[in-house]
Amino acid sequence: MSPIVEFALVFLMMVAIILPFTTFIHELGHALTAAVLLKQPVDIILGMEEKTRSIRVGRMITIKLQPLSGWVGFFRYSHEKPMKKMTFILIMLSGPLFSLLLAISSYLFVSNVDIPPIVNKVIILIMNAAFIQCAITIIPVKYPSLMGAYSGVRSDGYQVVSCLCSKKGVSE
Repeated sequence: MSPIVEFALVFLMMVAIILPFTTFIHELGHALTAAVLLKQPVDIILGMEEKTRSIRVGRMITIKLQPLSGWVGFFRYSHEKPMKKMTFILIMLSGPLFSLLLAISSYLFVSNVDIPPIVNKVIILIMNAAFIQCAITIIPVKYPSLMGAYSGVRSDGYQVVSCLCSKKGVSE
């Protein structure tokens, strides 16, 4: 297979399967933690919300999915009153933690299970994408305009640091 064809196939696989999967796992971490701690329904949004289809999972989680969503994903919850700082921090850290657990479990899988080379490559791509996603979201930063849908959004790490520095309860 020529290098150009291989690159095109890897790129398409990343956009169509791997990035949406790793983003879903990341947002699932936030959503599960929020649903358990807040006892309120949560949404996982993959892609741009206006163009999504909804899938309801039980009473607590709705997944809004846009095909070929790439790496764009959010979670949303509602609450009537300010929550405790520790609750907010746990919700914010659970996304990067799920990404890190996905990267570690992918590494352990490819290191200990004899699988065909193509499957090995796919799992290594998942491992790398999950690790990069963990790193990008845990670093306290406001995303620049080149991040597209995330332009101006505060990272999970930024929100944790802001919460720790705040003297008030969390209201958002």
